[in-house]
Amino acid sequence: MRMSLLDDAQLLRTRFETVGSDELLSLLDRISAELRTDDTRDYLRAKIESIRHAAESERKTMCKDLIPYMDWYISSAT
Repeated sequence: MRMSLLDDAQLLRTRFETVGSDELLSLLDRISAELRTDDTRDYLRAKIESIRHAAESERKTMCKDLIPYMDWYISSAT
């Protein structure tokens, strides 16, 4: 059974340190579709794309900078 975006966001947020960067980026990409303005959506998608092209060793650190997007989505969806 597929979990909702909110369920996924809450789970990955609580397990952030043990989740792989690809899983986090996939979630953030899904969250980007929920953003209200094109500028914000484009900004987040550009950040996601730059992280995907970064070295694996740097990805997790770069993902930490995007935690506020997860937090925003969780707080606005609950």
